[in-house]
Amino acid sequence: MNSTTFHPTPPVVPPVQNIDNKGNPPQLNNRYILPFDPRPYPEVTATAPDPETVAMLKQDYAGMGSELTAITQYIFQNNSSDDETFANAMLQVAIVEMTHLDMLGDAIHTLGGTTEFNADNKWWTAENVNYSLPRADMLRANIQAEQGAIDSYEKHARATKNESVRALLLRIADDERLHKAFFEGLLQEELVRQNNNTHIAVG
Repeated sequence: MNSTTFHPTPPVVPPVQNIDNKGNPPQLNNRYILPFDPRPYPEVTATAPDPETVAMLKQDYAGMGSELTAITQYIFQNNSSDDETFANAMLQVAIVEMTHLDMLGDAIHTLGGTTEFNADNKWWTAENVNYSLPRADMLRANIQAEQGAIDSYEKHARATKNESVRALLLRIADDERLHKAFFEGLLQEELVRQNNNTHIAVG
């Protein structure tokens, strides 16, 4: 847990290198490196318990479309892919989401709450995870999840009266926008690859 302002760093994932089909030296596959925002995350402060804001943060922490769900989904995709570069990319995103989960947990405690994995009187369940396996379907699910996260963070930022919470939620939402754009780029690449393979098969 963090008690001070957290400064982000790139996800610590061993770089994955590809050797092209001409036998040239390995080159880092930059398409699969997650961009990150270096701006610090605001520290949450409070002078009294705030159960209403805690209830909202718990939805982002361990609700159906929460950080916990995102982490689990991206780890599933990491473990399910036989493409090491793609698996590496999913792990990069999961690490950032773990950072979000940690900061939300700190905020919940600061505001007088506790961090059991539940929200709205419902325990978190692995049924929240999308287990699609074709890569295009994985990416579509991720894009939808990231948009849902953005919408939730913005909604809760508008609803809370705590300015430090609002600043943190909007900062996290900016990370989710980067993730959404990252997945959209990978999906476009995947659809082009599928189209090319179809033409080859037909030819």
